Amino acid sequence: MPSLSRRDALRTIGLAGVASVAGCSSLPLRNGPNERPPDTLGTSWSPSTDTWRFKYADLQNTARSPQEIQTPPTIKWQDRITDTSAAPLISGELVAATPDKVITVGRFDSELHLRAYDAIDGKRQWNRRIQYQSGRRVPRFGGLVDGSLYMTDGGTDVIAVNASDGTIQWRRNLYDQVADAVPERFLSPSNSAVDFSPIPVATPETVYIQSSYGLHGIDPGDGSERWRLYLGDQIDEAALEYPYGLAVTPRRVWASYGGNVQALFTVRLSDGTLEIERTGLPLEFPSHPVVTGDREAVLTHDIVWATSPQETLAVGVAGEDVEWQFPGYAGEGAAAYSPLATDGDHVFVAASYEQQEQLVVFALQAATGKLEWLHRESLLDRNVSVGAGDEFRLCQPAVTGGTLVVGYGTNPEQGTGHGEVVALSRAAGQVQWRSTLSIAPQDVMRTGNRLYVGGQQGTVVALTDNDSD
Repeated sequence: MPSLSRRDALRTIGLAGVASVAGCSSLPLRNGPNERPPDTLGTSWSPSTDTWRFKYADLQNTARSPQEIQTPPTIKWQDRITDTSAAPLISGELVAATPDKVITVGRFDSELHLRAYDAIDGKRQWNRRIQYQSGRRVPRFGGLVDGSLYMTDGGTDVIAVNASDGTIQWRRNLYDQVADAVPERFLSPSNSAVDFSPIPVATPETVYIQSSYGLHGIDPGDGSERWRLYLGDQIDEAALEYPYGLAVTPRRVWASYGGNVQALFTVRLSDGTLEIERTGLPLEFPSHPVVTGDREAVLTHDIVWATSPQETLAVGVAGEDVEWQFPGYAGEGAAAYSPLATDGDHVFVAASYEQQEQLVVFALQAATGKLEWLHRESLLDRNVSVGAGDEFRLCQPAVTGGTLVVGYGTNPEQGTGHGEVVALSRAAGQVQWRSTLSIAPQDVMRTGNRLYVGGQQGTVVALTDNDSD
């Protein structure tokens, strides 16, 4: 995320346009200061298909599950963060879900409230409060793997939490570990540890970290740094601005950066040699990469709401090249955007525009960016307003079997708001079912016969088929 909140950053700079596509390069990796290259890079491990252990389901950020709800669902249970002893709740989100457990987080001024629920009946299993570095960056969650939940504090620390009881297994200041060997100018654009901005993605063997330095391999057992790879020499910059997200495949690690960099880096092992491919992006605030093939990824904006529409909605990258760009709306007024989801052949993204007051869902061919289908529906009678930047949001889409789940809602300062999730046919965009909720939906996670919807005020709702337990 940008140093300011995404909404405030957009209001400050206006985002009238973005840079054109920069060149890209494939270069042998040059060593950074005291750099330790890894023995291996990438992983063939993947989580089981009946879980949602990462923010976007898996290591490739596909937001995909083979399970689906085929009929209008029933609410089985819901809960919300109601702590009155803390400062006002800033935001809430789903962190991970399995057939046994659902974990959520609420973010206050300087404290995170992690909560675990029984997936079947919604009973709270544990609560854990964790201090974090409040400011321009926010904590990021890197997956629930082998009983541990991995996260960062938004500034310097990587944290492992025991998912069975919420106890902290270890907490390590990665910035200090790296700073022992690396001059500060390589670690932060503003010579501040806060802008180190670590983003994690965990596997059983390695916790991958993206930072303003580059990539790091962390030991899942104790948080020690095993290796690091410097990326800044690819752009003639000491430190990289604004890490935005990681993806990991068997042969590659993908990392997107914004600010002055605006690039997607892919790091790989080729004949025993580490190489970097850098592709310039027409996205000032690029999303995490969504991997759709061995050498293909798609990105959109890491933006939830903007004062004006973006010129580019999504970008497809293959190897060293930007293969396609899908244009955004060219009108005036505010706009809202969702993250991406993919079924491998297509990518799906939702957008809403103040001038039209519509929910628009795009299905694009992953290889070419060609529009496969488009779903529109009016929001004029839904008691929401796209122009209300403090309140209106689109929900993260999710591919669930043969359907695509999307959503929207309004999130007032008080209460949980209201909204709706809609299941569309993945093949043609036809409405399969819809469910009205007393929350503004933000996150969707699918496990077994349950669909979990998270609201921005820390609410979680469990939905299931009418004929399911």
